Amino acid sequence: MKIHDIHTSIFKAVSILFLCLSFASLDRLTAQDTTDRTSQKEDKIWFSTVPNTAQKSLEPYHKALKDATFGEQRFSIFEQLAAHHIQMGDSDSIIYYGNRYLRELKDWDKSDPIKSPYFSKAYFILGMGSKLNGLLDNAIKWHITGIREAESVGATELLIKNKIALANIYNLKTEPQKAISLVENNISIIEKEWTEYLPDALTYLGDAQYSLKKYDQAKESYGRALQKSKTLNNLKQELTINLKIGGLAELENRMDDAFDLYNQTKESALQNRFNTLYFEGSIRLGRLFYHEKNYEAAIAALSIAYVNAIERDNLQYQKEILDIQRRVFAAKKDYSNAYAVMTQLARVNSRISTQQQQKVIKELEVQYETLEKEKAITSLQEEQILRETELQRQKTIKNSFLVGFLIILIPIMALLYVYYQKIQAQSELAKKQAEINTQKVTALKQEQELNLIKASIEGQDEERKRVAQELHDSIGGNLAGIKLQVSGLAESSDKWKSISGQLDETYQLVRDISHALIPEKFKQNGFNELIEEYIKSISKTVALEIEFHPHPEREINTIDEKIQVELYKIIQELMTNTLKHAQAKKVDIHLSLIHEELSLLFEDDGIGFSLETDPKGIGLNNIQERVSGLGGNLHIDSVFKRGTVIAIDIPIKNQTA
Repeated sequence: MKIHDIHTSIFKAVSILFLCLSFASLDRLTAQDTTDRTSQKEDKIWFSTVPNTAQKSLEPYHKALKDATFGEQRFSIFEQLAAHHIQMGDSDSIIYYGNRYLRELKDWDKSDPIKSPYFSKAYFILGMGSKLNGLLDNAIKWHITGIREAESVGATELLIKNKIALANIYNLKTEPQKAISLVENNISIIEKEWTEYLPDALTYLGDAQYSLKKYDQAKESYGRALQKSKTLNNLKQELTINLKIGGLAELENRMDDAFDLYNQTKESALQNRFNTLYFEGSIRLGRLFYHEKNYEAAIAALSIAYVNAIERDNLQYQKEILDIQRRVFAAKKDYSNAYAVMTQLARVNSRISTQQQQKVIKELEVQYETLEKEKAITSLQEEQILRETELQRQKTIKNSFLVGFLIILIPIMALLYVYYQKIQAQSELAKKQAEINTQKVTALKQEQELNLIKASIEGQDEERKRVAQELHDSIGGNLAGIKLQVSGLAESSDKWKSISGQLDETYQLVRDISHALIPEKFKQNGFNELIEEYIKSISKTVALEIEFHPHPEREINTIDEKIQVELYKIIQELMTNTLKHAQAKKVDIHLSLIHEELSLLFEDDGIGFSLETDPKGIGLNNIQERVSGLGGNLHIDSVFKRGTVIAIDIPIKNQTA
């Protein structure tokens, strides 16, 4: 069966399971295990789908919005709708109502001091929506703007809300020191005047301490946050903190406590329609089962969560679930399903990138439309001022010559302005064309340099082969003949015996040099053994954990020698880049041959890099050239501080021996 067919069958099965669960809400699904402790866990676990009934509850708000008068009434309804969607984690709806709020607020005919608190609320809403969409830089911008608006009128509550939300964003951007500074500088006023925001503030403080590996401090912060959440009956925050405390329990190897916290949180979130917490609880359960090597239970938990993520079209949770699933299948040595999951993960990553770009563009469009509207309002105000000035001048100045002069002057100024704009446009067009030409020239130079490098390498390989053959066939043959002639004389004389020994050493040196110049090892050894020998040689010199997983080993050893040589060089280049730049502690290499397609997955847990800001070096360009020469495809997925994954697919059926 082909991989695509396997993958399709898996998703059909999951779809059927989803339909059954939709008609039988909260049906119990248990995963069997050999140990009593795991069985007890699975007896507690329940899986179901998230009910989608949120739309009906919003009908009164939509009706009220139609009947509300422009101004404070509509703003209040926007705030309530946004709060509902923030609770449900519906990022697109949050941004939609935040933008509507902002547009109507700009048209509100009130002074700036009156409008500033409402602007702060609108920016807070847009910041929350951007955060859930993964647009963290935009979220920071909105919250900082909201802080400025609140400060301008002394709106302390809005100031605190935006600062606490900003601390959360800094944690998500792995900038814990900024988050700690924000919370600690405001914690006293929060404890005195705004205690309802204390659980959030303490939670984000604990997150920052956890990120800095100050686990005892994090446990204390989470404990205070949990106690305050219970006092305030803030169930959602209480469940959020339980997940974080469960993470600490895992660190302390208290797996039973972690399981209970994750499972209880997931079930409570499901009943209260806290979708985000439901997914996080399910994912943590699946990860916990994976770490305990209870793979069947992990697959069950993750499959149900994945169905819900597909129904909600939540790509971020789909990505997290698929990432754990591929590790589970790899651990089970089920490489076919692992490859299928990896293929789906690549598609999800591609959709996430596309949607992120679309959301950024959409937000820029909204900002552009808002700016254009502001310009139109300013233009109308300026026209009104000009009319009033003209009327005043007509009352005081009745000189017809001056009026005629003004009438002539205005069109001339307009023509000059149009001409100036045209010159500016032509100048900008010329600059852009020059930049494009420069980029083309640079690209051609780089291509020529790469071609020269490739030709040089190929020439070196040919020359090495020629020299090796000459050493082996000519000099080696002559030495072998001389050795045979001298060997008879060596028995009768110590002098000839010494000469015979020197001839042996010289002959062996010639053989070693010739074997080093030509890749004879690919003919004498299995390819998998060569890779493992190379990995062992690296592990002896550096503190790096390297795992190599070939599948199937026997078929991989039989692929064409040309492909073996190129693949060996690609792995060498990837490992060299990792040792130089990644600062990694672990490297996983998966090599699979399935249905006449060779797949190489090279993954490290290093610092990663940005493909947008960090251009490809010669190493990656050489790899791209080698892959293209074999008719394959190269895909790089890297995030700063989160490691790098490089996937290479090479068709085998089109290669010739």
